[in-house]
Amino acid sequence: MPLAWSPEWLEAQVRSCKEDPVFQEESGANNRSYTVHVLADPTNGVEQDYWWGFHVPSLEKAFTGKENVWETDYLMEGTYADWRAVNEGEKSLLIGLLDQSISLYRGSTSYLAMFVPAFERFFELSRANTDSYAGNYGKA
Repeated sequence: MPLAWSPEWLEAQVRSCKEDPVFQEESGANNRSYTVHVLADPTNGVEQDYWWGFHVPSLEKAFTGKENVWETDYLMEGTYADWRAVNEGEKSLLIGLLDQSISLYRGSTSYLAMFVPAFERFFELSRANTDSYAGNYGKA
């Protein structure tokens, strides 16, 4: 299993989400595209930003890396520590958006709130597809 937010992680995540009936059912009406920007944390050994995203529920146009970002409906940004906490299930994405530890630069929090089960399932699948984190961050 791959490093969180790497191209290998995204490939595994796309496959898992496409094949998962729970994710597909919960996200079916979402019909939005997402970009996630995970900020570097040099103090903790994370030397680079991570970018990833795709369209939901089709998982089309999946990308990693800033050079591959396209104009999506949603743009979310947060620290490596905050995205790791969301990925490990220590904090929900919705709570991160509400407490503003994860910034929403494009899109609507109220619309996202309608799909909380889909986001929870996404990160459950992501935990299964993540075996490590960059720098000093470890698995929970």
